[in-house]
Amino acid sequence: MFLKITLVLFFIYMLFQLIYIFVPLFAVKSKNRFSKLEKEKGISILIPAYNEEKVILNCLQGIVNLKYKNYEAIFINDGSSDQTLNILKEHLQLEPTFQRLPAIKIPHEAIIEVYQSKLYPKILVIDKENGGKADALNAGIEYLKKEIVITLDADSILEPHSLQAMNKAFEDEKVIAAGGMVQIGQGFHGNFLRPKPTFLTSGIIRYQIIQYLTAFYLHKFTLMKMSSITVIAGAFGAFRKNILFEIDGFRKTVGEDMDITLRIQRLVKTKYKDCKLIFNPQATCYTECPETYKALFNQRIRWQKAFMDCVITYRTSFFNRFGFRLSIFFLIEAFLLGTLSAFPIIFIPIILIFNLEHYMIALGLLTVTFFLGNYQSFSTLVVSRRFGLRYHRKDYLKIATFIPIEIITYRLLGLAFVISGTIMYFINKEKWNVATRIGTNSQSYDEGVLLLNEKTVFMNEKVG
Repeated sequence: MFLKITLVLFFIYMLFQLIYIFVPLFAVKSKNRFSKLEKEKGISILIPAYNEEKVILNCLQGIVNLKYKNYEAIFINDGSSDQTLNILKEHLQLEPTFQRLPAIKIPHEAIIEVYQSKLYPKILVIDKENGGKADALNAGIEYLKKEIVITLDADSILEPHSLQAMNKAFEDEKVIAAGGMVQIGQGFHGNFLRPKPTFLTSGIIRYQIIQYLTAFYLHKFTLMKMSSITVIAGAFGAFRKNILFEIDGFRKTVGEDMDITLRIQRLVKTKYKDCKLIFNPQATCYTECPETYKALFNQRIRWQKAFMDCVITYRTSFFNRFGFRLSIFFLIEAFLLGTLSAFPIIFIPIILIFNLEHYMIALGLLTVTFFLGNYQSFSTLVVSRRFGLRYHRKDYLKIATFIPIEIITYRLLGLAFVISGTIMYFINKEKWNVATRIGTNSQSYDEGVLLLNEKTVFMNEKVG
């Protein structure tokens, strides 16, 4: 009986993986580029920041180098206990402003002061009492003025043309939310304006580079085609302002990005049936990924907690209020195959000890999984190249030798993340597992290095 169930689940697993491979391969054509629109929609960028002194200037660097005019950026200092606010004050020359009044529609923790930059009037800083990331975003929503709202993590750097790409995406009035492409910042070198991809980095970062490329270029693209996007990444998401007000902003949870995506999907299914959520691969930001196993563990535990919270919170909405396809991808592919199946998988070695006759079957399934994983990763490289991500020939050789090793080593970490995160959710679901920042801000701040020019370097390369 156990063998039959295993084979059925494996067949379903293969089916989903093949869908993720072939939909992008056939749908994405070569040389995908967006055309710049002359008319710029107003865009507000919200950046919640809690103890981000090591990375906040990198984020600011991306903001001021945007090739876009009709935007504003609002940093929300969520009660930081480090130098985050002081760094912003010094580099932006902040002064209190009384020209911004809140909409008074979404509750949040008390605002201490609202500042505007003398150097860059498009940039504001809200200083508030600590309330968590969702609360900080809600405070930002209260004070923004533009029609399109972008949420950006404080460790993320917007590519200079990213707002132009988002502007193009929202030309379609049916689009009410869009997720951007999130790249691993440590996987690039050069300056902020002309970053060049590289695979010359540590194994743990290489693992995350491959994982992010696959998750976005294959998985999110496929889910968009299936009208089944379940999470618009908090690192770079875009929403129509009226929708955020209609759903009362962000809910306080460890995974506010997945939560708000599902609430918008529910709204689409029940009220705005002609509207849609999309993935926009041409709109890019660069984020800092964990560089230690402890930091990576903390990040993935939080992601799994967020997933479990949404499973339980929206358990009555599947199929009837989310739609059939989204429910299938979420419950079958993500929950059944991604979470529940992780627990019996860890007992397979023990089972084989007492059932040696199943050894060849297990070996066959592992072999198929290995070759399927290789094919998926190489398909990711093909699709990413069609979107303009081109590595040097030497990097492709490094990637080709790393992928088979990654499948039988780093990828197995996913089981530990899923199992630990699920268990820890039921122990303490609200605990926010913080991933340590690396950044370069401390050096550039201490040395008084001026930002905002083409000579500044990318992510964690040395300044100067």
